[in-house]
Amino acid sequence: MAKEPFFASRTEGAKTSTGRDVEAAEGAHKALELVALRGTEVLGVRHVLEGGSCWIGQAPESIARIPMAEYGGQAAVVAEVKEGQFVVHVPPRARGRTHGKDGLGRLVTGPVSLEVEEGDRAVIVLGPVQIRARLVAIEASGKERVRIPSETRRLLTVMGALYVTALALCAAIAPARPERLANGAIRRAIATVTESVASLNTTHELDRP
Repeated sequence: MAKEPFFASRTEGAKTSTGRDVEAAEGAHKALELVALRGTEVLGVRHVLEGGSCWIGQAPESIARIPMAEYGGQAAVVAEVKEGQFVVHVPPRARGRTHGKDGLGRLVTGPVSLEVEEGDRAVIVLGPVQIRARLVAIEASGKERVRIPSETRRLLTVMGALYVTALALCAAIAPARPERLANGAIRRAIATVTESVASLNTTHELDRP
């Protein structure tokens, strides 16, 4: 999707972004980050991935439940990611501005759609509420990041096989019916241990000066 044509003017003193917000880390996903603000108050934060969208107004999962009477009269999609394109939608009568990695600042009035690329900044202004958008890198979930190497898997498989084999051998060697201890065997063993302990104590007492 090509960017909507509108007048451009260079923003004085603006620094050119190097696009470091999106790191090419293994297992990371690009996401469109949206932050809704009213002054310094954060109303909501969303990270929109491929196939996702973000709403504003009175809608489920809305990033900010604000009145939309002046901006089309109903909840609206303000961002979506589709087929690798990260798009911000400026509602009717709302204002928007972008700061590209080329250092240019652009102003628009909705309804209009803007494609956000790496290093770009986009802001939608709805009265006192602002929605700021940029691309970021989101790390994969723990289930995706934890990968067991093939060598470790083979080692675990071998250890499991050895364990099962050992259990089978123990079962084969063990007698079908365990022999019962002779009557009084446990008592005799306890008495022997008791006598040995008493003998050691007596010897220890004699050895004392």
